[in-house]
Amino acid sequence: MRHLTSPLALALLATAACSTGSSVVGGPSDGALPDVAVSDRPDLDAPALDGGLDVPVDVTPDVALDVAPDVTPDAPDVAPVDVPFRCATNADCAGNAGGAVCDTATGACVQCLASADTCPTGQYCVAASNTCAPGCRSDEACASASDAGTSSRRCDTATRACVDCVTDEHCPPGNLCVGNLCVTGCSPTRACPSAQTCCSGACVDTQSNTAACGACDRRCMVPNAAAACLNGSCAVGACTAPFADCNASAGDGCEANTQSDLAHCGACNAACPTRANATSTCAAGACGFTCNAGFADCNMNPADGCEVNLNTSLSHCGRCGGACSLANATAACTAGACAIAACTAGFGDCDGNAPNGCETDTRTSVSHCGTCGMACSGAPNAVPACATGMCALTCTAGFAECDGVASNGCEVDTRTSATHCGGCGRTCTLANASAQCSGSVCAVATCAAGYGNCDGMASNGCEVDTRTSTAHCGACGTACSFANASASCAASACVLGACNTGYGNCDGMAGNGCEVDTRTTVTHCGACGRACSLPNATAACAAGGCTVAACNTGYADCDGVASNGCEVDTRTSDSNCGVCARACTGGSACVAGACGAMASCAAIHTRFPALASGVYSVDPDGVGTGAAAFDAYCDMTTDGGGWTLVGTVYNTSPTDTRRWNTDTVFTDATTFGTLAARATDDFKSPAYARVNGRDLLVVTDEYHFGFRAMMSGSASFAAYVTSLVSPLCATTWTRSGADFVSSNLTDTQRRGLGFTVRGLDVNGGGPTGGCATTGSNENSFLDFAAGPSWWVFGAGNCVGCAGDWTSYDNGMLNRATLTFAACTPGTWPCNANGLYWTSAVYPSSAASKSRYVQLLVR
Repeated sequence: MRHLTSPLALALLATAACSTGSSVVGGPSDGALPDVAVSDRPDLDAPALDGGLDVPVDVTPDVALDVAPDVTPDAPDVAPVDVPFRCATNADCAGNAGGAVCDTATGACVQCLASADTCPTGQYCVAASNTCAPGCRSDEACASASDAGTSSRRCDTATRACVDCVTDEHCPPGNLCVGNLCVTGCSPTRACPSAQTCCSGACVDTQSNTAACGACDRRCMVPNAAAACLNGSCAVGACTAPFADCNASAGDGCEANTQSDLAHCGACNAACPTRANATSTCAAGACGFTCNAGFADCNMNPADGCEVNLNTSLSHCGRCGGACSLANATAACTAGACAIAACTAGFGDCDGNAPNGCETDTRTSVSHCGTCGMACSGAPNAVPACATGMCALTCTAGFAECDGVASNGCEVDTRTSATHCGGCGRTCTLANASAQCSGSVCAVATCAAGYGNCDGMASNGCEVDTRTSTAHCGACGTACSFANASASCAASACVLGACNTGYGNCDGMAGNGCEVDTRTTVTHCGACGRACSLPNATAACAAGGCTVAACNTGYADCDGVASNGCEVDTRTSDSNCGVCARACTGGSACVAGACGAMASCAAIHTRFPALASGVYSVDPDGVGTGAAAFDAYCDMTTDGGGWTLVGTVYNTSPTDTRRWNTDTVFTDATTFGTLAARATDDFKSPAYARVNGRDLLVVTDEYHFGFRAMMSGSASFAAYVTSLVSPLCATTWTRSGADFVSSNLTDTQRRGLGFTVRGLDVNGGGPTGGCATTGSNENSFLDFAAGPSWWVFGAGNCVGCAGDWTSYDNGMLNRATLTFAACTPGTWPCNANGLYWTSAVYPSSAASKSRYVQLLVR
């Protein structure tokens, strides 16, 4: 059965409200909103009233009529006359095969009429044929059997199909109707969900989206890095190796190549030191240096760079270790080559070859007698001679006249004669050797095995046992002598013994012995290969242990442990500021080696997250510059902490004087009250005009709420308020809905709260006469909610009032009176969330107000 529904008429009752304050309640004639109490209207989803009667219609006769034809046998037959059937009402079509509905235009019985579609649910009337066909005619047909008539399915009357949507209004926020389906998207008429922005038909979070950072189409591109978007600003997400962001500036991205940057080698601020006579390098993230031409690092100590001039050094002439030592001469190093500075007296460089020194004895040389090139002439059976640099005649060298016969001259070759060796009658006999005469001197022809003529004296023969002699091991002149070590000779071979204490054989070569002093060598300190390299310091080696020779500028060795070098940066260390053990206290920080107040409570909280709420010294413009530091109260817990108290507006002032009562007091840098009395009296801190912030926290004696990213972060609260002040009253909300609230506030209360400056009192007498503060005794200067037909409430006001917040003064309301009702968004005083403070519950006593409101920024 179908039920006919009779609509229920609803009446709205308009009520006027009034106040006993200086404002006149009841709308002014200039078009301001009237004082109207909001009445309840019925829920549109309530069941409709059934005002009709259920009347069953039985179209089938219950009784069959048996009607016998009335035939008169005597009557004559009459031909039948065909009369066309034409219906006038639906009753005429009862039981008709064509249908039960009368089409009065044609007089035919049909299934349905398009103007009065009576087809069953799930069918619709085809106008051309007046027949029922499968398909929907309204949304009702798209409802399932269990949804009680309310379904998200819609009827597309163009296709007669049930679909998800037909228009955009059928889709939730952030979606559009495309092809009868709700898909993610937005348009000028279809807004995105809260905290998202419509960019090219898509809803994006411009606070974190790198393709639309801070605004649509503002793509973040950061050099040498993966970009990030933080709070609507482009930032460095992660640097691409080996680059690093050493200047902490997103503008140039990760600007430092730590593989090659001398100022940031391997890591930020790891600068490569400057070396003497060298060019510093950074390769693969490690510092090094290259010697300038003509210089070399011969001691392998980076600390003194390339300390040797190879062009002039006698010890390292032309190359490290290339010492100049010339026979019979004083050596010099010229242009990296050994040269003769002067010959020893009695010698001369007669062949012009510097490497063999002054090779000629000019005292005895017959070719260079007295000086190079001076040759002595000979005579028969004689040879010239040179004595003390003077030419003379004598027997030819190696000959002597032994037989006394002058005629045969110098007949004996004394150079080879074993019986006249070196002189007539001189016979050669030698120990441990077979003798011979050679060069006029008895000489050893051959030594017995294992012996050697090491002193060159024929008289004692082969006097040395070369199998065991450390002075002549294996051969004459082969002395076993190792630097800084003991030596021995065994089986004609030198053997390296133990290194002397404090020395080591670090190059593994026996020839130079234990060449390294491990007591003082930085590269082999205490043992071979143990190099001293200390962080932020110049290393030294003392008594075989690495020590700190000197700390780099700005660093100190505060723990006395050499292994970690100069571990403390005294320029920034809060516990070792300037010098070791000088700690910064009371929230102060170390800057350039000196303790000083930080810029704000947020800066203190970031640097010292464990500090509790309390009073701390802050210096917004930096230590030693601008205005002096001052004490400020810091809230270190609410919503992550770091809040700086800028002012308190207090009810029932002890001095009975309202100080937040002019336009300028909310925008200038004046101060009043004391920090100690901040919870019991009006107080305006220097932080009001000096501490920059982005977030605002509002605290009463019962609850708190706040707004994030409301300000720029680069200006004070006073500057921010000044930027919002207009000659006309505000009729829009700067923020609608708080970002966070205390746990004792509901979500409706959170969404109903907002923020604007000098909001319009709609019954206050015009666009300038009804806003705080000048000329008004009711409205607040900083507004957090507003009623539909009278004043706003918040912080400040009351030009001529006493200290108390009277029933006509609009201070912060207590939690019990924060009641909000629905309204049309965008119509003052309604906020963007469609809520306003309900005037019907406005309290008319000071007891309904909070005792104070505190303003904090972060």
